[in-house]
Amino acid sequence: MKGSTFKRCTCPPQYRTTVDQATGREKKIRINCRRNHGSWSYIIDTGRDAEGRRRQLKKGGFKSEDEAVAAMQLEIQRVNTGTFTSDDGQTVAQWLATWVDLKARAGRRESTLRSYRQHIEAHIAPAIGRIRLRDLRPGHVDKLLSQLNDGTRSAATVQRIHATLRSALSTAVRQRLITFNAAKDIELPRVKRPKVKPWEPAELGAFLDSVAAHRLGALFELIAATGLRRGEAIGLRWDDVDLTRRTLIVRQQLVQVVGRKKAKAAPVPCPYCAPGHLGVAFGEPKTDAGEGRVVDLDEHTVGVLLAHQLRQQAEREAWGDAYADHGLLFAREDGNPMRPDDVTKLFGVLVDAAGLRRVRLHDLRHGQASLMLAAGVDMTVVSKRLGHSSISITVDTYSHLLGGVGRDAADRAAALIPRAAREPDATNPRPTGAPAASAEPNGRAAQQVSAGVESGPPGARTLNLRIKSPQLCQLS
Repeated sequence: MKGSTFKRCTCPPQYRTTVDQATGREKKIRINCRRNHGSWSYIIDTGRDAEGRRRQLKKGGFKSEDEAVAAMQLEIQRVNTGTFTSDDGQTVAQWLATWVDLKARAGRRESTLRSYRQHIEAHIAPAIGRIRLRDLRPGHVDKLLSQLNDGTRSAATVQRIHATLRSALSTAVRQRLITFNAAKDIELPRVKRPKVKPWEPAELGAFLDSVAAHRLGALFELIAATGLRRGEAIGLRWDDVDLTRRTLIVRQQLVQVVGRKKAKAAPVPCPYCAPGHLGVAFGEPKTDAGEGRVVDLDEHTVGVLLAHQLRQQAEREAWGDAYADHGLLFAREDGNPMRPDDVTKLFGVLVDAAGLRRVRLHDLRHGQASLMLAAGVDMTVVSKRLGHSSISITVDTYSHLLGGVGRDAADRAAALIPRAAREPDATNPRPTGAPAASAEPNGRAAQQVSAGVESGPPGARTLNLRIKSPQLCQLS
């Protein structure tokens, strides 16, 4: 490992001439000024980058040559031990852009990448993007989170933005760009999972009856009956549905690629949308647990899908060769995929037309979970049917819907404990739950009977025979 020090000052440069032993040519070497002024710097070779280019580290501002030499030796030691880091002069914003590209090449879902970009462009880059990557400190991240947690965003949103930054910095640490993750040990706002309030069965039935004649009524029937996510439902293909066996398999979902405001400059074209329309793409389901899961269908839903299939066949014949057949269950009139947010807007319009209280389209999924739990379906089965990544998400989301389950569990647990049979007193029946008198001969009740003491009326204190004074007996 090579390194050298040099001095910067206002004095005119001085050189000495020497002969190169290999080539025999003369060369000039600059001589450092001997006056006690200026500053010292060092330069070391740190190896070569991924493209094979030579990398050097320069640092200055030292008051003496000894300080520069000591700092240079420390850096050389870090290079030799593999603990050396260099951010290559990148800012936080530059590294975040590189990090998103790395995630895209790693195969992250388009919806996840879109969320990363939105967090970076709208929140992280404007606040700390100009800071040098190696100079980022926990104080900068704390200030960013304080600005975000101003009451206009939920605590969950703030945590997701922080998670994006933390993941990006973790990758920078692994690539030896920085020595530590400034976003790792940060105090975050407490997130409380909101309690879902889906429609009651009567409300759900009224809505489904009101949309039965709509061309997409079967879509809402399917979501309500299976708990599919929006993207999973509109990305479902007829090849993934077996109406005979009453099952479907979730293999893909339809996701939004770009937003409406950015569609004109989007790198991903939307060949079947009008200019300014939202681009969509097919992708994997949201979770690994949700991909390839088999969902059973009830008879009513199968009948609704059969009627929808006939309606779609009529649309296909009406469009003829212009019909773009993607094999989807639910599509636009010309066969092309629908925009997910258009489905959400349509749902809101239909809810208002039905005169029902406003809920989200996603609450149809919650409604399916609540109906299954009310029917006594095991939580594990509910979790698998919904495609949750872990059962803890199901428990945290729907535990408040399990009314009476804890009481029933307590009764069943108590019934497993063997207890001796208790015969009620025929002359003085004891109310249920009242403590029984001791059956032992030396019990208190037996002593009172043997002593000839009669029990008093309810509420009267039993006399203690060992206390002679009536006043002290009343106080005992």
